[in-house]
Amino acid sequence: MMVYFDNNATTPLGQNALASYSLALEQNWQNPSSPYRSSARARTLLERARFDLANSFGIKKEEIIFTSGATESNNAVFAHFGKTLNSTGQCLLSPFEHSSVVESAKYWFQDRVHFMPSDHSGIIDLDGVEKLLKQEDICLVSLMAANNESGILLPWQEMARICSLQGIHFHCDATQWIGKLALNNFSLCSSFSASAHKFAGPKGVGWLVSKHPIQMQMGGGQEGSLRGGTENLPGVISMLTAWEEITLKLALLGDRYLWRNQFERDLKNIVPNVGILGEEVPRLWNTSLFVVPKYENLSWVGKLDKIGYSVSTGSACSTNKSEYSLIASAMGLSGSESRRLIRVSSYFDQTESDWSNLAQAFGRTYEELCSESSRSSVISI
Repeated sequence: MMVYFDNNATTPLGQNALASYSLALEQNWQNPSSPYRSSARARTLLERARFDLANSFGIKKEEIIFTSGATESNNAVFAHFGKTLNSTGQCLLSPFEHSSVVESAKYWFQDRVHFMPSDHSGIIDLDGVEKLLKQEDICLVSLMAANNESGILLPWQEMARICSLQGIHFHCDATQWIGKLALNNFSLCSSFSASAHKFAGPKGVGWLVSKHPIQMQMGGGQEGSLRGGTENLPGVISMLTAWEEITLKLALLGDRYLWRNQFERDLKNIVPNVGILGEEVPRLWNTSLFVVPKYENLSWVGKLDKIGYSVSTGSACSTNKSEYSLIASAMGLSGSESRRLIRVSSYFDQTESDWSNLAQAFGRTYEELCSESSRSSVISI
């Protein structure tokens, strides 16, 4: 049986979320916009889900737009401001953003994209950001809550306050924070996005919360006429089921971060010269990103897969691309180091023993790779 350590890419659908999804497909398949009674029930379920989600964050339910997930939501924010701002309006991003933010910003703002000053450990220079906001015509700022590759926690709450004081729209990609940490102060954000499949919900559903209307797609009048198209009610119901479960689990989070910390200590003892990224700054409790000393990451991932462990080379959105990951560049890694990056990320199913056994599996993999390399050297001679 595989032990899954790639939960920042996606989480398995929870059993109760699956059951509620299946039930909704059977009983609540009607179009919520139709005029008959069964559709009225579907519409009631959709709005109840919106109300419950809004209540979790302390926001107005009218601010929630159900979407296909954070990538769509992030793109919608930049498309909206790219279309509505004047030609001098600029945006400011952290250098650690997800590609759906960076690529969308560059498409809509082109040479009017600025990046926040930071150091290679992941610390944002907030004083430097405030200077930039005074010097440039910046109308949109985006800072993710937690990085999907390193797990580093970014100062989104402080940034939200800074932007609020200056009347600047602040967007937060909250995808990795939500479902892993407490829901503190997201009402400070002008807008924020999330995906259900990051917290044991279904793929293809998420949300954009925005205090100001953001037109996403025309036609149909759904989602307050901001996102036309028949709503994915089974997905929304399943997402709320997962949401309720995860909220309870977060209250019982305990010392899980200690399991990750012990794994890193064990790993450094077993595999010499491993470099942990973001080791000295606050991170998600479930994530470890590190550079292995030898051999490309795909060799490690392949061998670990064969002995029962699923780990990643970094962001699933960039795994099949040739360019280095954004976080590798932002944290000052060389091309060679980038090709030796490995990410492991747990969730609530992984145990302390799983973390301990994973460290041992890395040791076994290292020995096998070294042995194979030695044999190859002998053959070549």
